[in-house]
Amino acid sequence: MAGRSEGTSAGASVRHRVVIVGGGFGGLFAARLLKRAPVDLTLIDRVNHHLFQPLLYQVATGILSEGQIAPPIRSVLRRQQNTQVALASVTGFDLDRRTITAMRADAVQFELPYDSLIVAAGAGQSYFGHDEFSRWAPATKTRKDEEGAPSPAPARVGVDRGRSGRNPVRLS
Repeated sequence: MAGRSEGTSAGASVRHRVVIVGGGFGGLFAARLLKRAPVDLTLIDRVNHHLFQPLLYQVATGILSEGQIAPPIRSVLRRQQNTQVALASVTGFDLDRRTITAMRADAVQFELPYDSLIVAAGAGQSYFGHDEFSRWAPATKTRKDEEGAPSPAPARVGVDRGRSGRNPVRLS
């Protein structure tokens, strides 16, 4: 899979192996910081794109396309000679053996050894101790969340031509 080939001789120098779990902001920034480091880097994520969440609402409203806010991770890191990207879900960590276990989309499970591990798997939605707010403010952390979010009926706005002639009035 990623990393060194099976045929590496015992006397050959082996570079430090770094595995980054997660292709969000934390994972990508860590990978970029290691661009010129003498390491073999593998970034593993369960999706093939980096989602710029702050602009997700603009995709929902049709202002931007998905491709504009979700570039492929391989494309973002394409110039990094020391980096490989693996599309898989991490299913376990063995800290004593320094391996992660992951499963690819075709249900093939594999182990990936590491010398250093960076876990940047992201965060969940926070309502700052008020989880009851989730009823009115659903999370939009993924494109799937945005696709499933109920879209309010478009408001019709008219103009009240009263005294100022400039006051918008909600008609529905």
